[in-house]
This record gives sequence, C-alpha cells and structure tokens, in this order.
Amino acid sequence: RARALLQQLPPQDCDERFCPDLAEEERHQLRAFSARRRQEALGQGLACPVPGPCHGCPCRKCGRRLNKGDPGISASRLGDQFWHPSCFSCHFCHQQLVDLIYFQQDGRIYCGRHHAELFRPRCASCDQLIFMEECIEAEGRRWHLEHFCCLECDEPLRGQRYVMRSGRPCCRGCFESLFAEPCQACGDPIG
Repeated sequence: RARALLQQLPPQDCDERFCPDLAEEERHQLRAFSARRRQEALGQGLACPVPGPCHGCPCRKCGRRLNKGDPGISASRLGDQFWHPSCFSCHFCHQQLVDLIYFQQDGRIYCGRHHAELFRPRCASCDQLIFMEECIEAEGRRWHLEHFCCLECDEPLRGQRYVMRSGRPCCRGCFESLFAEPCQACGDPIG
C-alpha cells in the first residue's frame, strides 16, 4: 500500500522539501502548481452502498449497472455518479486508486502522478516535475538539462552522441570501453 501511494502520489509533486535542487523561481512555481491542483482537482472517493435513487445506474467506467445496496464509490467533484470499487482507477495507468484519492480533469479521474503529467513533464532521471523553460527530450522521455548525463561518468550529454543502456544514456566513450563488443577482425569496439 505504501509503495502504491508513493507511486500514485509522489511527494515531490507537492512538497518542495523533496526537491532540494530547485531554484527559487521553480519552488514558487511548484507551490502555486500544487495549491492549484489541491483546490481545483483533488478529491477522495467515498465508499458506500449505492442508494435507492441510483438503483440501476451505470458504473461510470464499465457501464455495468449498479443496484441499490451494491458497494460503490462516489466522487463528489464529479456529481451523482458511481463506480464499482474495482473500476475506480486512474484513467491513464488503470491502477486502482489507493485510499480512493483522485484528481479529476475533464470528467476523468487520475492518480496524482498522471494528473500532474497532464500539465508538466517529468524528469526521467530524478522523477521530479520540470518547471524550467528548457528541458532535454530524447527517446520519448524528458530530462532536466543537468540530468541528461552519462550513466557511468556523469558527463553532460546535451548535444553529444550517446547510446541508451538500460533506459539511461551512456556517452560513446563509456559505451565503447565498457559495453561494446570487439570486432573479431581488428579488435576495436563496435560502436
């Protein structure tokens, strides 16, 4: 449960104490972003038996009917609608929402992680939201400028050639010396 909560509600998305390297302007942006999300989108589902007036209403996710007295989940921010407990899940990752904590956007429910990612990119290295004007985009993921570094020697790779190794970038020098296969004929690493 604790692991799922940390995945669904990353503390660095709402508390600057978990982001020690942020500049003051980024701290300000994180505080404003977090306050706006709490005010406009945060909610907690209520587990309760489906009331009589909602007898036969469809589950908001799967469309199967809910009968009076069936266990259901209501989300106050989304009106008088109900979900089956197993259907109360993030629209993006489809994981059930731990402790029924959700964020709503355009009538859909999300875990905190994926709701935040609707508005801000997430660094593939530190898992923090990126509030800077610039970031590196490579391999379908994004990084803070200073975090797009070789996984072995930590040299910055901005504008450099690299090889992906285990989902992380590796500079050509480290790749050739540590991971590249040698050519059978000449013995030089195959880049």
